[in-house]
Amino acid sequence: MKLSPERNWKFLLRKIRSSAGLRHGLVMSAAMILAGALDYVVNVLAGRWLVPVEYGIFVSIAAILQVVLYVSIAIRNVVAFYSAELSVHADSSARLGAFVQRAWRWGIQWGLVAMGIMVIISPSLARLLQLPNAWSLWAASLMVFVLFLRPITDGALQGMQEFAGLGLVQVTQAFARLVLAVALIWMGWQAIGAIVALPIAGTIALVLALYFLRPQFKNRSAVGNRALSWHYSIHTLVGLTGFGLLTNLDALFVKRFFNPHVAGNYGPVVTLAKITLFLPLAMGMVLFPKATQRQASGRDARPILLLALAAAVLPGLVLSTACFLFPGTLVKTIFTNAYENPGLVLGLANLAASLFAGLNIWLNYALSRERPSFVYAIVGILCWQGLGMFLFGRDNLVYMTAVMVSAGLIGNLAGFIMTWSAVPKPKPAAAVIAEAADLRPREAYAAPEQSPE
Repeated sequence: MKLSPERNWKFLLRKIRSSAGLRHGLVMSAAMILAGALDYVVNVLAGRWLVPVEYGIFVSIAAILQVVLYVSIAIRNVVAFYSAELSVHADSSARLGAFVQRAWRWGIQWGLVAMGIMVIISPSLARLLQLPNAWSLWAASLMVFVLFLRPITDGALQGMQEFAGLGLVQVTQAFARLVLAVALIWMGWQAIGAIVALPIAGTIALVLALYFLRPQFKNRSAVGNRALSWHYSIHTLVGLTGFGLLTNLDALFVKRFFNPHVAGNYGPVVTLAKITLFLPLAMGMVLFPKATQRQASGRDARPILLLALAAAVLPGLVLSTACFLFPGTLVKTIFTNAYENPGLVLGLANLAASLFAGLNIWLNYALSRERPSFVYAIVGILCWQGLGMFLFGRDNLVYMTAVMVSAGLIGNLAGFIMTWSAVPKPKPAAAVIAEAADLRPREAYAAPEQSPE
């Protein structure tokens, strides 16, 4: 029996309202975009209020922390994967509590080790990056410790599908960082103030995440620990760390091989290029579980992949066009007349960032499809970019950014070749996992008027 157009629309709206996956995707996308926008405001204000040399220091330290952030994201992905798996069991509360507490102890232990290493190597790293002293790096070492604890709490919230809490944690950190950075720069702390604002804001967000995870930390039941797959964990870590280095290598390279004046003027280029990565990070978080779900049920995930690629790359290409046409106007309008016209460099850097945005989508798709070969491709692309920048870009920013564009093109081509394949076969017990994760696609279509909860 054919439904009328009006009933078709009502039926569709009911399905949309009853779709937990859609609500979760919208919540996380909105939270990530808002948090990214607030972080971008911090970078712009720092660029306007700090002198170019100080801003160059801020950008180089931020690049180092961005690399550590991708290590953090890898830990979060692994924790989220196993948290979601443990939530399926009948005694999920006890199992999940034991796992989260064990992961938390691991985070404290290795976070202290990583922070200690950062403190020790800071003087040598300061000389390598031509920084006046190691104080800014010592301030950043505090955030290294936080970045080993936040993925434990964030991953647990993600695996438990507490997306509203996870989104609130992300936005809280970004807002607190903005307020603290403004206050500390205004108080005269310069670049160090902008850097110190991040670990303080991260700690505030961590306390909020712990509040949401009170039941898991209160549960003291003695339950056997779930063994982790180090094969999957290591590939996730290598892939995301490689991507973090790939997207932040230029800021570190310029700080190392160019004088402080050039490095300071390159700061706005880095900041404007990072805009194109805000949306892809959100799209990657949404794509990962959805592609995994389709993989488990034997459905084709490529339509979602194409939509994610379009949403990630096309806005960046539009911005790149504006950067090619009006580089000087954009920099002076956003960052004041203290910075020089970057010329062609701004457009090339943004084009590279747009291609890296697509590479991020391919990486998330490869991890969801369990295609570790693409991780090795990213390592190879990173080696090419580093070698190319060293051979051709040590004295010329145009050549350096052109090498970045070539790395982005190679990465997207590799993503297509290595991950685009036929529809997978269903995995055993996929239906059970889907139902436990509150996906229930068939029930949602059969009874759209009922809430999935």
